[in-house]
Order: sequence, then structure tokens, then C-alpha cells
Amino acid sequence: MGREMAARLLEAGHALTAWNRTASACEPLRRRGAAVASTPAGVLEGAEVVVSMLADDAATRAVWLDGGLAGRMGDAVHLEMATLGLNLVREMKSRGPYVAAPVFGRPQAAARGELDAIVAGPGAALERCRPLLAAMARQVFVVGEAPEQANAVKIARNFLLSTVIEGLGEAMALARGTGVPPQVFLDIITGTSLNAPAYKNYGKLMVEGRYDPAQFTMTLGLKDVELALDTAREAGVPLPSAELVRRHLLAAIAKGDGAKDWAAVSDYASGRRGERLTADIPYDE
Repeated sequence: MGREMAARLLEAGHALTAWNRTASACEPLRRRGAAVASTPAGVLEGAEVVVSMLADDAATRAVWLDGGLAGRMGDAVHLEMATLGLNLVREMKSRGPYVAAPVFGRPQAAARGELDAIVAGPGAALERCRPLLAAMARQVFVVGEAPEQANAVKIARNFLLSTVIEGLGEAMALARGTGVPPQVFLDIITGTSLNAPAYKNYGKLMVEGRYDPAQFTMTLGLKDVELALDTAREAGVPLPSAELVRRHLLAAIAKGDGAKDWAAVSDYASGRRGERLTADIPYDE
């Protein structure tokens, strides 16, 4: 995802210095004209905005806080586009100009500049980021000045998507169990009131059993569901369906499917793996 976003910045004419924890991942960007830094600090020289897109809280903390990068930013704005927990975002914003802009979309959308960005941050810092956001996103939704608000929206939306996948998998299992072909069921629901990309796209994966290569893995899905549960505890909001989805993802990952697309959890609900999800993994580990 980050590599496709960086390529969009180059196409828009922005000067770019790239760094990745896996150095070889930067080579396609080098060939397209980007400078490549050998260390995270190397991206800071002359930078007006530093865009970050790391996998999770642990990777972000390791690079920005434990590695000391956040304390060396000077006047540069940190444009954080990963999905992070709210407490980490609060810690990050205390280190300097910081804008949160997590995105909706998959790598193919990123390559076309068709991501949807959920943005929050101080007005002046946000304005400095707008030309970059325009290159990477088709829509920019500004939700406030507190960066954690953007991540709260992203977390809530991904939680909702997880329940769509869970519900669709269970519904397909129900239809299949009564002899209705899954494709017929999918055509009916997407041809009526559930005519939405989430049902069409995930339903297609489920019907075809096409979970490799993953566009969003079960491991990443579990990370996002756990972020939703963390946020819910802070907000005092019960999320019983998130507990259910977490349990199912944990069971699927324990059986070796963590690298598959998270739509694969439907195989357990449907019995296509020859087994059903069991209750041997507690909700609160």
C-alpha cells in the first residue's frame, strides 16, 4: 500500500525520499526517480512533510518513538496514514506537527490515486498536507483537529466491515445448507437492497474461495478488531459482535490461515473446511 501511495506522489511531481524496513521494497521507487534513505532519519533532510505508512502500533513505535525519529522532525509535518490505536496517536501528536490520515482502499486503489482519506489535525499542518492528499486520494474527509478522531473513524469503519464479512459468511452458510447455490444467493442480495461494493467484493471471494494472495490478511483484520475493542473500552461502549469476530479470527489464525484474506473466515462458518469454529479460545486473552 505504502509503495503505491509513494508512486502517486512521484507521478504528481513531488520530490520524494523513501525508506522501508525492507530495503529492496524501495527499488521500484528509486527507478522512478525517488531518493532512497538507508535509515529512517535519512528521510528528514529538507523534508516539509514526512508521510508514514507502517503496519501497526508496534512498528510505528519502534521507528518513531523508540528510534527517536519523532524528536528530530523540526518544523516538518508528520502525516501518519496507518491505522493506529488512539493512545499511540495522542503520544505521537505531542512530539510536533502531526496529521492523521488513515485511508480506505486496497493497493489497486492506491495505485490509481483512488483512496479515501479520513483526516484530522491542526489547521495549518493539515493545509500543508493537502497537495499530497490530493495526489493519493479521490476523497478527503476532514473530521476535526484532534488526530485521534481520524483513527477513531477508521477503526469504527473497519469494525463495521468485519461484521459485514462475518454476517455474509454466516448467511452464505445458511443458504448453502439448504441447497441454494452460493452464487445465486450472492446475485440476489447484491441485486436488491444489499447492492454495495463490500457485499459484492467479499461475496465474490467467498463464492470462489479465492483468499490467496490476500489483499487484507486475517492477521491484519485481527489487529483492527482488537483496536476497535480497545477503543470501545475507552469510550465505554459495548461491542459484542467485535468479540465474536475476534474469536473467529483467532480460531482461524490458530489453524494456520493468518496469511489468507480475512474473507476466509467464512469457510469456517460454512463448514467448507470440514470443521466449525469452536469455543476453545476465550474472548479475553
